[in-house]
Amino acid sequence: MRDEFRPTLERLSASARAERWLVPRAAYGFFPVQSQGNSLIVYDAAAYGSDGGALREVARFKFPRQDGRERLCLADYFRSVESGDVDVAALQIVTVGDAAQRRFDELQSRSEYTEAYYLHGLAVEAAEAVAEWMHRYVRRQLGMAAGQGKRYSWGYPACPDLDDHATVFRLLPAAESLGIVLTTAFQLVPEQSTAAIIVHHPAAKYYAVRSGGERDTGVAP
Repeated sequence: MRDEFRPTLERLSASARAERWLVPRAAYGFFPVQSQGNSLIVYDAAAYGSDGGALREVARFKFPRQDGRERLCLADYFRSVESGDVDVAALQIVTVGDAAQRRFDELQSRSEYTEAYYLHGLAVEAAEAVAEWMHRYVRRQLGMAAGQGKRYSWGYPACPDLDDHATVFRLLPAAESLGIVLTTAFQLVPEQSTAAIIVHHPAAKYYAVRSGGERDTGVAP
């Protein structure tokens, strides 16, 4: 760690700052929502704020429910349509740009594999750091206690359906403001990007939606 990894981290970090091949950017939004069964209904924030609390549905996420154990579903962490109360959900998308990927590809083409994978690791961790920074910022905006709530990224155990990325892209300016696009498999490009929903409920926790022989890994996004 002292002789190889720490000096490499410091060198690559200095290079990223000087040459700007890591450029953190983010988009986020707060949306009025209500749950209905396994679905989370997202309403038009502008209409809700300016038209006496008008509820005009603009999107809907359908989250899977655990087959057993506690039968958890992300929709359960939000107030329901039946309650008559409107809740709030935060969505965020972050990236560190595509320059790191181009640099990685160039190093690979020159067979500089060790340097390429160090760089790739730094870029991925930087994107995760931006996501965590945004999560903490959203907490402060909502007046939440430190550590309250959870951030769930699509593709992870509680919300494995990547096609929900298309819905997020309709709600936040991912392409226009951040330069992020979706592949036909709903993966984010640049790779060093993440999208997430922030659940403010104090009982929210990470879990896996178990299917057949799938094991709960306990891994958080």
